[in-house]
Amino acid sequence: MIIEVGPGQAETLQDVVQQLARHGDAPAIIEVGPSEVTTISFARLTASAHRVAADLRANGVEPGEPVGIVAPNGAAWVATCLGILAAGAAVMPLDVRQSAGERDALIAANGCRVLFVADGAENGKAALAQRRVGPAAASDSGPRSDVVASADLALLLHTSGTTGTPKAVPLSHANVLANLRALVAERLVDRDVRALLPLPLHHVYPLVVGLLLPLCVGGAVAFPGGNSGPELARALKVAGANTLVGVPRLYDALRDTIAERVKTRGRLVAWIFDRALACSIAGVRRGRYGFGRCVFGGVRRTVAPKLWRLASGGAALDTATEEALLALGYEIFVGYGLAETAPLVAFSRPGRFRIGSAGEPLPGVELLIAEPDADGIGEIEVRGPNVFAGYRGDAAATAAAFRAGGWFRTGDRGRLDPDGYLYVHGRASETLVLPGGEKLDPEALEASYATSPVIGEIAVLVEAGKLVALVVPAARAPRAGEPEIRIALRERGNDLPRYMQLAGFAVVDQPLPRTPIGKLQRHLLPSLYRTARGREENRAAPASELSAADRSLLADPDAGRIWTWLGTRFPQMPLSLEMSPQLDLGVDSLGWIALTVDLERALGIKLDEAALERVATVRDLILAAQAAAPESAAGIRAPDGLENAGRWERAVWFLGQALTRSLMRLGFRVRAEGTEHLPQRGPYVLCPNHSSYLDPPALAAALPWPILDQVAWAGAVDVMFAGAGRRLFSRLARVLPIDPVRGARSGLALSAQVLQRGRILVWFPEGWRTTDGLLRPFLPGIGALVLRTPVPIIPVRIAGTFAAWPPHRRFPQPHRVVVRFGSPISPERWEAWRASEDAAAHIAAEVKAAVAALGDPAA
Repeated sequence: MIIEVGPGQAETLQDVVQQLARHGDAPAIIEVGPSEVTTISFARLTASAHRVAADLRANGVEPGEPVGIVAPNGAAWVATCLGILAAGAAVMPLDVRQSAGERDALIAANGCRVLFVADGAENGKAALAQRRVGPAAASDSGPRSDVVASADLALLLHTSGTTGTPKAVPLSHANVLANLRALVAERLVDRDVRALLPLPLHHVYPLVVGLLLPLCVGGAVAFPGGNSGPELARALKVAGANTLVGVPRLYDALRDTIAERVKTRGRLVAWIFDRALACSIAGVRRGRYGFGRCVFGGVRRTVAPKLWRLASGGAALDTATEEALLALGYEIFVGYGLAETAPLVAFSRPGRFRIGSAGEPLPGVELLIAEPDADGIGEIEVRGPNVFAGYRGDAAATAAAFRAGGWFRTGDRGRLDPDGYLYVHGRASETLVLPGGEKLDPEALEASYATSPVIGEIAVLVEAGKLVALVVPAARAPRAGEPEIRIALRERGNDLPRYMQLAGFAVVDQPLPRTPIGKLQRHLLPSLYRTARGREENRAAPASELSAADRSLLADPDAGRIWTWLGTRFPQMPLSLEMSPQLDLGVDSLGWIALTVDLERALGIKLDEAALERVATVRDLILAAQAAAPESAAGIRAPDGLENAGRWERAVWFLGQALTRSLMRLGFRVRAEGTEHLPQRGPYVLCPNHSSYLDPPALAAALPWPILDQVAWAGAVDVMFAGAGRRLFSRLARVLPIDPVRGARSGLALSAQVLQRGRILVWFPEGWRTTDGLLRPFLPGIGALVLRTPVPIIPVRIAGTFAAWPPHRRFPQPHRVVVRFGSPISPERWEAWRASEDAAAHIAAEVKAAVAALGDPAA
């Protein structure tokens, strides 16, 4: 039967490959590297594919014969895949994270004789190297037909297994084309699609939906340089991606990233955003989507200028995430399927999706809920042209997977509503399905971790979307909760792929619940884990002592602000440099995306996958981020407005300051004390405490006019320079742009320029507002500044602003404010510390003591 797939007609994937050349010079593959972008046209891609096909024919590869690929995503992988199909052979993609032993077992079991691997020259970006891994073909000079039929083998995939050899899933050309036909007919994509694909191509979902579907309609597929947050964000922008093919945890990270970015715009903006989003979510629940598309266009463009379509598969998408992204104006396509169904069984159509549902069945696909319970939930069974014929070389597994009448038993539980929409309710078997779509055999993973002598029993489970474990210590191990268990889990996890590494654990002192024959009663584990974690969190965790080396590390300005930022990012527990980001802070494999995006947004530090692979503790994370911080502020200059402002700028500045002073003195009765300590001319630094957004205007109102006219204010560029309005305000208010994107050292360089001009700088050493009105630790940045540019420091204590506008209030309230200036601290004081390895930290502590000594003026 001839079927339509994009332009032209095709019976097999071999036909599809032949048709790709019709798109000529249109972009097919976009590779986004750290500093370069490479675009490969359809003409160039298909030419490479035909060279691969010719080589395979010359080496005697037969039609339907499996040919392996083990390489990273990229144009070389795609060209090789298409070349194998063009030659009439079958593509057998393998996981690059597999061990050599596991890979060799799969190659031998499937009679694979040719394997394509990355040559290592450019991490797989160049052409893949062809290796002979099986016996050479017998010499045959007779005619050879490369033509394949729709029932022939096209893809040979493997289920995600962790013990023995995973089951081999053969998919025919007809199986795959059944999915492509349905998706094209629904017009989910067209030739204008630019799909970013961060998922590994050895999985059927990214291979068929993320790669073959866009290509067969003439669209482009973009590959990011890595899967860290900054790398994905850059790829979305520079590739002009309008579609993202991902898994649920990626969309959880997208939702969290948007929320964090809005928070940085200020409390008022965050409040308005939250109210508008709540209204939009209410509309989404009633089937109305226009509000978010109109209102949140600017928010979406901050993430990716053209992104609007999100495809989610591999696992269930969280309902709250789905609602939030729909409310923001994104269009989401959710699907459900397995490798055995090539891959989709059901998907949400444009304009016909329902929150929490996997959508409606594909055309020609039948769904059956076997043995439903009182709620209509039972095992999902499937029948249709997309369903495979059976596991390769495993008759027993095939017989167990099929029921009479050709119904394939998926092993998942679900229900169908009266309109035929499918809702999935988890696994019928014990296989763990991670939020990233990976499937794990829990017993095999438990065996990997249980090899440690300090672990008596261990059970893994998925809790709150993360892979965690319950641990019973061995009889000779220290008592529950001691560091030995954490170290053992971390060491074992280092030898496993990141998605198999635990994101948390709880220790129990009783044997794990088991049946009389010794099988774990896994349905009891979630409540047991939550109870155990609750007990641990209720125990106060003492702050660990810092060694001299650690104090020296945190004295570095970059390391100090990263440490402080981590404290605000994870406020639920006292931080320790020995903590594991995975085990203690709950950062799982895809949680690193949100963390790295937040780190770049807040501090301007980009971490790539190579750096993250070396992170085992919080100390490692700080060292990696410290190394990634830019070294200098070359090419950046402090603003010239202090000396060269035009008449209108000075007039606006004067009027603004006059208005601010009047409002602060009338509304908050600002009173200044100790102004006699202020030198009439700079350079010097004013170091006030920071407890409220009112602190800068209160300080400005307390300074005499001649001194205020010399002042520049240190302000973070992502807060004070975000948007044209804020940039104009900051320029007129003489705010110094300390750009987090250029790192702490650039901020010190800019501040030093202002002081070297003989001006006065206001520097808030705490970095962030206090949340309780008490003094926070002073960051070592102030020490680094005065060591670099020795000038006096004036300690300043501001009282009353916290009561007038604490963090939990939306708007300020009238309250008396007092600003007290202390005696100058001479720069000669800094010389006493200069020889110390943690001089900056000592100076910061001394400045804090001076501010604290001013007392809390009666406000």
